[in-house]
Amino acid sequence: MNESYDAVVIGAGIVGVSTALHLLMRGMKVALIDRREPGTETSFGNAGIIGNAYVLPFGFPSLGRIPSILLDRDVSTRVHYSSLPRYLTWLWKFYLNSQTEARYRSGRALWPLISPSLEEHRALMRGTSAEQKLSPDGRTALYRSDESFESDAGSRAMAKELNVPFDVMDTDMFGTIEPHVKPIYRKAVRWSSSWRIKDPGGLVSDYAARFVREGGTFLQTEVKRLDYAESKSWRIAAGNIEIYASHAAICVGPWANDLLKPLGYTFPLAFKRGYHRHYRAMGSAELSHAIVDVDIGYLLSPMEQGYRLTTGAELAALNDPPTPVQIDHALPHARELFPLGDAADDKTWMGSRPCFADSLPAIGPAQNHKGLWFNFGHGHVGMTIGPSSGRLLTEMIRGEKTFCDPQPFSAARFA
Repeated sequence: MNESYDAVVIGAGIVGVSTALHLLMRGMKVALIDRREPGTETSFGNAGIIGNAYVLPFGFPSLGRIPSILLDRDVSTRVHYSSLPRYLTWLWKFYLNSQTEARYRSGRALWPLISPSLEEHRALMRGTSAEQKLSPDGRTALYRSDESFESDAGSRAMAKELNVPFDVMDTDMFGTIEPHVKPIYRKAVRWSSSWRIKDPGGLVSDYAARFVREGGTFLQTEVKRLDYAESKSWRIAAGNIEIYASHAAICVGPWANDLLKPLGYTFPLAFKRGYHRHYRAMGSAELSHAIVDVDIGYLLSPMEQGYRLTTGAELAALNDPPTPVQIDHALPHARELFPLGDAADDKTWMGSRPCFADSLPAIGPAQNHKGLWFNFGHGHVGMTIGPSSGRLLTEMIRGEKTFCDPQPFSAARFA
């Protein structure tokens, strides 16, 4: 069975679904393919923050955290030592890109995708129930010490440069907003223009439902082969179907190299795995904001499923077995800060963030194949910039004037 489309998008996370929906909105005939339901892989488990709170990329761990990382006691960072040798070059480049000037450069490059993120999400929410998953109480960072507050001065300086609003509060001030957060911190920085998604996986599902409702085709099947046909179109073997398309957009995040290696492309991706689990609050305690406990390295956010406790990053190979010990390490600290009760689900979730060492995604055309396009490697900000990334790639595919300069995201930087 053969089917033809103007474009095929492979990968149904937030980036792939956003890309497919933008292409469809431009009048193209589009198929979206994934082995699982939309929004059930990496896009399912995250902090759910959108808006402009992420003015600087996440950097290399501070030297003060190294001992706890080496002893496997750190919440923010963990390493699978068996996979460490393959990441040594990446870690060195990540360290260099975490230095002040390089980190500021990456932050400025990402800003055109981050700054319109709320508006870009709202454009995809139209006609869906997704707006019910949106809350204006976004991200607040809590600092347990004056030292940790000062160490994050770079983010506040960058925010001032970009005119991003934030409020610095003491315990009394923030306590009037979040009275059930215990005053064991010194400072709170509330990013007042950031918003929060109460069910990230459900949001992606809503966008995918709109895509299908408006005429797109979703195929839940495994892509077995991707190659260039003699008719100058792309041939995708998916299940028992052969699909032909003028354009193929690769949005499969951590699995990009598996799909692209036969075509001669291998990208220097690392996988920062993250874990989450939901908990109930004790008594009548409530929390409105997503809270980052900066000194410890976890985030606690109210979700439809309960209060989501998320860890930092675990550097591991894609197929390394799950090791959710960071959740165990974070839980006592989270309960010290907010009265969490029993778990609301029966297991800990794990996902793999695909990350480049410069913290910038790959968005744009392949170097050696016409009609092959990349949109992956969004690291910690995929949920935030998925819609703006999808719009940017769509404008490139359509040959339109792009709303921002795509050059910083070119895959040619890895050549």
